[in-house]
Amino acid sequence: GKDYGPFYGAMTFQGIVPYYYDVIQQQRHATDDATSTAVELTRCEYNAMVDNPRDQKTVNDKAVGNCRDGTPDCEDCRLRPIQDIVTAHFTLCQKPWHCLPHDNGKIQHRLCRELVHEWFMVRKDLETGWMEESKRLFGGNGKGDEHALPNGTFQTEQFFGFCNKMGQNGYIPMKVPSHLV
Repeated sequence: GKDYGPFYGAMTFQGIVPYYYDVIQQQRHATDDATSTAVELTRCEYNAMVDNPRDQKTVNDKAVGNCRDGTPDCEDCRLRPIQDIVTAHFTLCQKPWHCLPHDNGKIQHRLCRELVHEWFMVRKDLETGWMEESKRLFGGNGKGDEHALPNGTFQTEQFFGFCNKMGQNGYIPMKVPSHLV
């Protein structure tokens, strides 16, 4: 209703942050000079998509062709170390709960594998916290709302026991303890 956009995702969650800063914050701090709050962020670090920066297929781990952004030289974000990435966009890597191993070693899969691994590590940390809280609250006597980590068998070093097989049907969903709901 605010004629906000147009950009891909403007009507979804991806539009919330820019809408907040461009509309809500502008209204809160209204001044005579309504300047934009837009700041271009490094695409390799923010909303990293693990996409090919060039317009032709990658050959032997080398991006070829013209840069999609129109510049003469463009960075291949797929070569960035995971430590440089602040936020990731799982469109090309696919959603972590699809339990895709990305283990063929090609450039387009190496960073996806690391990002998916990191996602599952965060899930493990969350559920470990729930488990510790359940033990503290219910004494670990088997009579309370205790939480246990799943024990999936598919690539446990990658998925920490949250997948039984490749594909969305192999994913073991989270079970939020009832005392947290």
